[in-house]
Amino acid sequence: GWLWLQCNAVCLKCQVAGTPEIKVSWFKADGKVRSSPTCKLEYTKGVFSRLLNLYLCKNHCLQQTEGQPVRFECRVAGSLPIEVSWLKDGKPLSQGEEFSMLYDDNTAVLQINNSEMRHSGEYTCISHRHLLILARQKRICYFIFLSFIPHSAEPRYPPVFDRKLSLQEVTVGDSIELECHMTGSTPIKVTWSKDHKDIRSGGNYKISCVDNTPHLTILKADKSDTGRYFCHINQTGLSLFQRPRKGTATFIAKVGGDPIPSVKWMKGKWRQVTHGGRISIEQKGQEAKLEIKEVTKSDSGQYRCVASNKHGEIECSTDMHVEEKKDVVMLEGDLRIPVPTAKWSIEGEEITSQGNIKIDTDNFSTILSINECTRNHTGTYLLTVSNPAGTKTVALNVTVLDVPAAPIGPVNILEVMPDSMTIEWRPPKDDGGSPITNYIVEKRESNKETWGGVSSGSLATQLRIARLQKGVEYVVRIRAENKMGIGAPLESKPTVAEHSFMPPSAPGKPQSYDTSEDAVTLGWTMPLTDGGSQITGYIIERRHKGGKWIRVNKTPCKDLRYRVLGLYEGSEYEFRVFAENIAGFSGPSPVSDPCNPILNYVVEKREVDRKTWTKCTEDLKKTSFKVTNLTPGIEYYFRVMACNKYGIGVPQDSPRSYLAVDPISKFRVLLTLNLVCFVNCS
Repeated sequence: GWLWLQCNAVCLKCQVAGTPEIKVSWFKADGKVRSSPTCKLEYTKGVFSRLLNLYLCKNHCLQQTEGQPVRFECRVAGSLPIEVSWLKDGKPLSQGEEFSMLYDDNTAVLQINNSEMRHSGEYTCISHRHLLILARQKRICYFIFLSFIPHSAEPRYPPVFDRKLSLQEVTVGDSIELECHMTGSTPIKVTWSKDHKDIRSGGNYKISCVDNTPHLTILKADKSDTGRYFCHINQTGLSLFQRPRKGTATFIAKVGGDPIPSVKWMKGKWRQVTHGGRISIEQKGQEAKLEIKEVTKSDSGQYRCVASNKHGEIECSTDMHVEEKKDVVMLEGDLRIPVPTAKWSIEGEEITSQGNIKIDTDNFSTILSINECTRNHTGTYLLTVSNPAGTKTVALNVTVLDVPAAPIGPVNILEVMPDSMTIEWRPPKDDGGSPITNYIVEKRESNKETWGGVSSGSLATQLRIARLQKGVEYVVRIRAENKMGIGAPLESKPTVAEHSFMPPSAPGKPQSYDTSEDAVTLGWTMPLTDGGSQITGYIIERRHKGGKWIRVNKTPCKDLRYRVLGLYEGSEYEFRVFAENIAGFSGPSPVSDPCNPILNYVVEKREVDRKTWTKCTEDLKKTSFKVTNLTPGIEYYFRVMACNKYGIGVPQDSPRSYLAVDPISKFRVLLTLNLVCFVNCS
């Protein structure tokens, strides 16, 4: 192709004087100069001028076979002296064994004596002309793009970019085409990526490669297409060939991979070939070379090139046979690597292309693609490659990240109170491939749709939820969170904010005893059931018969009896009892029989051998009394009777008889009545 470049205009002036009128002509080295679109001649007031408006520079694309000499010629016009220099990819070249430079007869020549692939690139010829009468400088550029064709189909050379991608701007909705240029031995595999994610042809993308120029076309660009695009070229695998020279065997291996493999040379199965003496070993980038000088018959045998990097190892081999008395190295065998077969598997099952799974395999690469992957695709994938030389297996651990699964249910309600509840749950079975960072707990009333936050930022799996309204039914949900987001919820069953226990059943009917004029002792039996919670106490209430009930004790009584004080003499009372636990109060016990305070006691005596009782006192207020006027030597029985407004109650007899003995003084008996008197108050 042609590339036209406009250079700076040059003006040559010459002042002349004389008569008659002077005629002026201009000459260039090869003839007379005449006016033209690029050259204008003028004569003004004795000054002749020549204006050079434009020099044209040409851009050549040259392709050459490797190993052949390359010669560039650039024609330069102008007055002497002229200096010429050459550049490759913008860097100056110097005269030497590799490059020959000369300038003769207005022709600049650059020659590459023994061309190689590394000589591919852009060559520039620059000339500098010093004008004696102008004191100005003229610069002429000549561009040549040089690439090479390998001298043989067998050697393979790594691909390189000789023209890279450039920054592009595009309007939303327009199409854009990205392209670059490459050199190297075919076949070359070309792939594209955006921000390190592979791009495949189809949809909004079109990928092509024509004349070593990869193209990526975005048919309709939008803001999401903004990013960094990469073009990838590679040759994978290993190739080995030999360049025979007289008395010398040379083995050259072309290796490829990322990173570039290291190479070792083996003879036979076990012996490693090392550098030294007649043997020279070197590796430059993707080319490894083994050279054996002054070969002998003992050098015959199989030679193997083993290439390895962090991803694995690969090798190829060839046999060398050396005939005695002959200065020729004979090579036998197939120098190509047998193409391996590749098999993908997981958990012992082979993976094939189907559904959202696609496998692309060529001679030296295999790609397993899983579209729309899920957590189920997490696991250890095995890639097994094999050929007649052996089998290799590599394991690839794949973790697909996702939000956590729901916590394991059900939600356990450990305790329910009228204003709080305590819940418990278990962590999710699947954490999404990333550790759980916290649990989010929310609640709502069962008849509403809005959730309210309760807790977040904790890894605990037990929580007390406070500030509940008594009697309201609630639903609780728990969600686990990891770095990928919040997972599915686990919901509890509806639960009412109230005690989980029942109040106890009613105590037994209270009985009154030990009655005095202003007090009475009550006793009762425990409830038949405690409602699932320990009984914490009892509440006693009293009333005048048929009147309003009044609580007797402010603090619950712990025992099964209670002494009621502050009664009015002559009044008739009824009593009832309530049991209490954490859930509340029981129903009332049966109402006691009406009870009146004791007004007084009557004490009586009789001799053992008589049946008639004699009163000792009738208006006794206390529960002790001294009995006097007893006859010594006589045994007596005693009895006590309580009296209220309804009359005298049932007598209480002494447990035995007592003998009166006192020969010295008048006999007296102290009778202490610590008796329990049950009075029939009806």
